[in-house]
Amino acid sequence: MSVSQEELMYIQSQLEGLESIFLELMPFGVELKRQQVQDYYDKRFDQATKPAPSVAENELRRQFNTKANQVRNLVDSAESLGDAGNKINLIRAAATLPEERSRPLSGSVLPFCQKLLFEGSIDPEMLAEIMDSSDLGHVEARVILGSLMFLIVEELDCSGQPVMVRDLLGQFINKVGTQAILARSDPFLVEAQCALEAMREEST
Repeated sequence: MSVSQEELMYIQSQLEGLESIFLELMPFGVELKRQQVQDYYDKRFDQATKPAPSVAENELRRQFNTKANQVRNLVDSAESLGDAGNKINLIRAAATLPEERSRPLSGSVLPFCQKLLFEGSIDPEMLAEIMDSSDLGHVEARVILGSLMFLIVEELDCSGQPVMVRDLLGQFINKVGTQAILARSDPFLVEAQCALEAMREEST
């Protein structure tokens, strides 16, 4: 399936909202509700403008409003799938276009990612099924990459054997690239490649 540049920009905006949730909101326990999200960024704006700001106040407000809107829109989309506090729903919402959200994830992708995110583990049979699949869709690919990018651990348990997150992420990036599941400019693929590079640098 080809994805237009406009659709890729839409996915990029959702990915940025997802990053804000995982990197800014969740660590501070911000409740994922529209008003609480707006209140958080309003407070951040006030804090940023009390000292002499390095950029114009109007531009700073625009940046904070953009981020707040990205997060609030993503929270709304995640709520259409269920609980917005569920990491899987957030990642699925960010990985899909509006008309794709009602479609279930194919194969073992959903339970596989649930084990990654909530148990820090890998089911080897599910992994083999996904890696051997020749019809993995672009939404499934983004959800898997997103789940791996936002893990806070370095190692996963695979039936008692440790597997490095960076190694598994590298395998999926290779599969996505080899099978051309995602466009090379797809935001999730680009971000995953950057995340992998950072993981490798940290390990050296």
